[in-house]
Amino acid sequence: MKDKIKFNFPEVNIYMAFIFTLCLIISYYDFIIGIFTLLILIYIFYFNARIIRLKASSLMVNLRNLSIDMDETAKQTLLEFPVAMAIVDEHTNIIWSNPIIYGMLKRDNLIGTKLSEYLCDINFSYYFGSEQDELHVAEGYRIGHGYYDIRIIKLPIQNGLEKKYIIYFFDVSKQIELKEVYDNSKPAVLSIQIDGYDEVMNSTPDDFRPLMQSDVERRVRLYIEQKNGIFTKRSSSKFLGIITDFDLREMENSKFSILDDVREIDFSNTVPVTLSIGVSSFESNLIETNKNSLAALEIALGRGGDQAVCKIDGKTVFYGGKSKEVEKKTRVKARIVAHGIKDLVESASNVLIMGHAYPDLDAIGSSIGVHMICKMLNKDSHIILDNSNASIEELYQDIIAQEGYKNVFVSHQKAENMVGDDTVLFVMDTHRPSSTEYPDIISRVKRVVLIDHHRRGIEFLDDAFISYHETYASSTCEMVTELLQYIKEPANLDVVTANSLLAGITLDTKNFSFKTGVRTYEAAAFLRRNNADPVKVKMYFRRDYESFITNANSVKNAEIVDNIYAISKSDKKIENTSLIASQIADELLNIQGVEASFVVMLRPDNVVHVSARSLDKINVQLIMEKLGGGGHIDTAATQIKGKSVEEVTQMLKEILTSIKLEETEQKIKTN
Repeated sequence: MKDKIKFNFPEVNIYMAFIFTLCLIISYYDFIIGIFTLLILIYIFYFNARIIRLKASSLMVNLRNLSIDMDETAKQTLLEFPVAMAIVDEHTNIIWSNPIIYGMLKRDNLIGTKLSEYLCDINFSYYFGSEQDELHVAEGYRIGHGYYDIRIIKLPIQNGLEKKYIIYFFDVSKQIELKEVYDNSKPAVLSIQIDGYDEVMNSTPDDFRPLMQSDVERRVRLYIEQKNGIFTKRSSSKFLGIITDFDLREMENSKFSILDDVREIDFSNTVPVTLSIGVSSFESNLIETNKNSLAALEIALGRGGDQAVCKIDGKTVFYGGKSKEVEKKTRVKARIVAHGIKDLVESASNVLIMGHAYPDLDAIGSSIGVHMICKMLNKDSHIILDNSNASIEELYQDIIAQEGYKNVFVSHQKAENMVGDDTVLFVMDTHRPSSTEYPDIISRVKRVVLIDHHRRGIEFLDDAFISYHETYASSTCEMVTELLQYIKEPANLDVVTANSLLAGITLDTKNFSFKTGVRTYEAAAFLRRNNADPVKVKMYFRRDYESFITNANSVKNAEIVDNIYAISKSDKKIENTSLIASQIADELLNIQGVEASFVVMLRPDNVVHVSARSLDKINVQLIMEKLGGGGHIDTAATQIKGKSVEEVTQMLKEILTSIKLEETEQKIKTN
């Protein structure tokens, strides 16, 4: 319209100019008629101008009315917009909002209040400071009973006014509910196995064995079917269950009560009935889910059984683990493993052996035992050890003083140069690659043998060529002693090997008082027949005067927590830390009423060492795992970098408090 008016104005001016010229010509010939026509022209000009003004005024009124109508429409649209929204300033003061947000925040009036007061855990300052004009703040954010996706849009700054932002709340409650229904209905697989089935049955009178087996099956079947699951029997000792993810969470909340239920079975069996359970939440398909559950079952068995291991959404969670491992009377597996190791070593070009970092007598003793296996098979072997430490120093000096052992220990660099295509690597007394003496060398060796007795943790050397992992064994030295007897008959050991192996057994059994079975004494008897010297071994455990005083003061200053825990700490750097800490922990168990002891000490390299001991009732392995360590039900340890002794002690106390709360909650649920 505006362009049209501009176009007509020049035409009117031309017409008026032409008429005015004619009036002048007429006035020249007839003045009176010319004046008359000029007056008519003036009137026409006036009338035309008035018409133009009226049209322009009418146009402005129409435009103004249209603008008002548009503003009202936009305003009404915003008010009726089906998404909760608010306009706020940079201090989150609400300037305007639509009615939906009132219901969302359960308020009648929001103008002038701060949005940050209702959404306390959202850092609006962080988002307002962003250079982006549109930001996605949160997905599935819970407000009241609903869930919302929150977005912020920066408004253009006008005339130097302060910044303003539109905040949208998209209601995704229905999508969340549908996802929850879908997640709850996804299948989970349970692989269940009776621990030490043969030992349990052999310990049960013949007349009761069928009843024993049927009772275990009945209880497991009932446990699965009560959760609306599918139960099937794989073999006499193995079962399979399929349940929903929702029911799995209920099982987790009850800490897998079936573990306690089957433990109460009594048919005059001397070996208690326990279960190992491997659980996996749904993966890409049921085949992968089943594989995951079997892998979780292997972990449960590797940790001594009587527990459930759950692989859920990429995380591994442990439940149970209250019982001690049942010693296996048969040596069939040891004989089979020994023959496998013999064939492997004979085909190797050379052998490398290493224990865990900061090795103890069990790690070094078992490594010397494997070195003897290689000597029996005429195969060159070396033990990887960069530096000795106080806990093994005396044995270390005895070893290198012997003829033929001077060059048995090699540094990391030398070991790396020894690796070839046919090299075999033995990993002793640990199953965690990151805890070994030289972790980097593992990936360079194609064939690795794992020998360990510790309860399995999340990290594990999965791709070992031969894995001999027996948690019932007292020590790795006990396991190697048995292997030696099947490598070559008769198995004649030199004194240094016999002493080294006996020292490792003595250390881990606390002088044959902890975790000592029939096979432990048989191994010790074999070593004694091969001239192991108990007096010499005892010398490896001697303490100097300063260490003796440290032990005494640590016991004296120990703190008793909840009447059952003894905690001792020392921030004084002490040589032979692991040995001294374990000795102090053993001493603390002699205090009446103490069921578990913990010793927190500082190593010379500023690493905090924690030794834990118990009298079977408390599983210290689970406690040490929470601090990044591991071990057995009655003996465990951990090493923590970057923390002070005081900080680690506080962390330990918090874990003990949380365990107490969990036990209290479990008792309340049971009652």
